[in-house]
Amino acid sequence: MSDAHKSGIRPTRRSALALLGLGGASACAPNVERVLSNAEGASGTFEHGIASGDPMATSVILWTRVTPADDVTPVPVIWEIDTDPDFPLPLSGQLEARAARDFTVKVEATDLLPGRVYYYRFRTADDMSAVGRTKTLPNGSPESLRFAVVSCSNYEHGYFNVYDQIAHQQRLSGGDRYDALLHLGDYYYEYGADTYDAPDKPAGRVHEPAHEIIDLTDYRTRHAQYRRDPNLQSATELMPMIAIWDDHETSNDSWRGGAQNHDATEGSWEDRKAAALRAYYEWMPVREPVAGRAREAFYRSFQFGDLLTLVAIETRLTAREEPLIVEEYKDEIVADADAFKADILNDPSRSMLGAEQQDYIVDTFAKSKSDGVAWRMLANQVILGRIMTPDFTPYVTEEATTAIEKDWPGIHDFLTLSKYDLPFYPDSWDGYPHARERFYDALDKVGVNDLLVVTGDAHEFWANDLTREDGTKMGTEFVTSSVSSKTLIAYLGDATAQHNLLLTRENEDARYYNALHNGFMDVELGRKSGTVTMYAVDTVNNRDYGTFRAARFTIRPRTVDGKDTLRMGRPRGLNIPQRALFMGLG
Repeated sequence: MSDAHKSGIRPTRRSALALLGLGGASACAPNVERVLSNAEGASGTFEHGIASGDPMATSVILWTRVTPADDVTPVPVIWEIDTDPDFPLPLSGQLEARAARDFTVKVEATDLLPGRVYYYRFRTADDMSAVGRTKTLPNGSPESLRFAVVSCSNYEHGYFNVYDQIAHQQRLSGGDRYDALLHLGDYYYEYGADTYDAPDKPAGRVHEPAHEIIDLTDYRTRHAQYRRDPNLQSATELMPMIAIWDDHETSNDSWRGGAQNHDATEGSWEDRKAAALRAYYEWMPVREPVAGRAREAFYRSFQFGDLLTLVAIETRLTAREEPLIVEEYKDEIVADADAFKADILNDPSRSMLGAEQQDYIVDTFAKSKSDGVAWRMLANQVILGRIMTPDFTPYVTEEATTAIEKDWPGIHDFLTLSKYDLPFYPDSWDGYPHARERFYDALDKVGVNDLLVVTGDAHEFWANDLTREDGTKMGTEFVTSSVSSKTLIAYLGDATAQHNLLLTRENEDARYYNALHNGFMDVELGRKSGTVTMYAVDTVNNRDYGTFRAARFTIRPRTVDGKDTLRMGRPRGLNIPQRALFMGLG
């Protein structure tokens, strides 16, 4: 979802909301740790750094790129991996970096031991890469697992201080804090240069190429720019990455037949999508597409012994129908909102996952449940929980409306539609409610009501209960804020905190909402309980930044109406209004 379409509203609408008379809300004073990001990027032959990803119990993907002397000649590359950072007895192999893959190198290191830390590196005749650290998945019964969870890293919006903080925490722990980095999409953005205008924006962070990326050369160039970022290099050097894409890896608000940010003047959507996917598979430490599946079908699972089954899904290019623009249906909604919801919003043909992917997820989690695995986690792009637009009319004076409509004539339509309990994020699962209910029904039938969902896209922190329309509990969802992409405070300013409280109060499934800060989530799972900590950074406009804990929640299994589900509790870091709303007292 683009910055221009977050919250189902356009930039002028967001700016206008700051004038709606929503006052500020006090927050707890956080304990801020000051950090100076001084990481230096790689140089020479391996200037794009190294990475590992898609770990399995006995294998892992290793990745780098060679900067060639010319654009034609293949470059021999030796890779090595060992349990000892001095590489006394490495497993190794040789391959060539070729122009056909933009001189990227990707290899699956096999015959590894489960649950072990490995070190790896690459060599050419003239140069050697840094030494990376990765880890295979455990077998048996691990006592705990821990992940750093990120989403939405826009190079132009600021420094990648979040990646720096994750790398910093990994180093402080001696390399043992995180088992993997989960990237939930919008790893980079397709927009051209200088699409973000802010007075305090960092100098020099301008997209390459300067135009919106459309063809294969463009996508490769954008990948290369992001991979030169020293903080991204640091994070991926220290732990394996499990990545899924969202929309910006192709184009904003993409779906199986097109995208909001693509039109006929930019050529064929199929050609653009093919170029984006080719570059993605070249430049990311992910496994190549499964034989027999479409390249878009980028869903897969990871088994961490009997502690966790993780399924990473694809909700953009495989089966998603075109997102609704609710404003285009204003007349129908005003005439008969129930008919709009029944016939258009809840149209059964509006698919999100597709039958094949849904069956894969349900079958994988059903087996996990029958095998006695403790946790079932879904790595998910867009918000799954139910978040409806509250009625804003009590908060808007006639004077404010008159002032706003000079810059935004659509204020009246927005206020009118806010009364009808419509999706706040039409691009999320709320825009596909029948597909969500169909998914929940399939999970419910196999006894899986304990989903732990981690979600990106929104540039906001959320903690949501997941429920079916009949009230059946399906689990919990935690949404991470963005690495650098601007948050709602860029539009609403001081009104953001009160806006957050309003949405939490008016949505029963929303337990916590914070659109104030960039940040990431720290997810730790034990045998009987888990902890989700939301870490924030106080700026992305300076390499000297502060980091603090915005909120923390525990998760425990519980039984409701004879079904195993999850309970969210013991909140930390919430102010008094947030805590009251979390407890359902608002």
